[in-house]
Amino acid sequence: MNRRAIALAGASILALSLTACGQQTDERVEAPSGAATASAIAPPASQAAALSPFVTVDCVSGQVMPVDAPPSGTTIGPVTAIFQPNGAPAITVATDAQPATELGVADITEGTGQAVVAGDSLTVDYCGVGLGGRTLFDSSYSRGEPATFPLDGVIAGWQQGLVGMKVGGQRLLVIPSDLGYGDQGNQGIAPGETLIFVVQLQSIG
Repeated sequence: MNRRAIALAGASILALSLTACGQQTDERVEAPSGAATASAIAPPASQAAALSPFVTVDCVSGQVMPVDAPPSGTTIGPVTAIFQPNGAPAITVATDAQPATELGVADITEGTGQAVVAGDSLTVDYCGVGLGGRTLFDSSYSRGEPATFPLDGVIAGWQQGLVGMKVGGQRLLVIPSDLGYGDQGNQGIAPGETLIFVVQLQSIG
């Protein structure tokens, strides 16, 4: 798959550490040495974007663009996801979106390979945007390479939302705060934030 890679330097990838009843373990998905989190390059939503009915966040550059309407794509409530011609996703969010109260799961493209079961180790490309902040906080598309991790070592929203996904598939997740980072938040993620992810499953095991 062709996609633009942005050279980054600095900190490691945002850890998708396990959240259970508001507590986290130390299990983390680590980035290659020298990679930075996408939050380091994602600009805050501009005043113009804040006044627009929708904003679209690019999963490579982190650019936040005001738009009048969401594109035709896969939708969960106020969130729409598409894949762009460069092979990376973009996420559009209504600026009046309210926090999610339950997990939202929708396939953008259903894969044809092996299906995920609990406890699997996965290799994925993914993009994460905060619903309230409407900014990119992490993206493997920015780093130009996927991440590999055990499913039982990440946030509950991923543990529940990725089961059944097939290799080659692309999935949109809208994760309420209690299945994400809860009231404590995390790097670049506000306390109580609803999380939006587009996940592309490359392989299992």
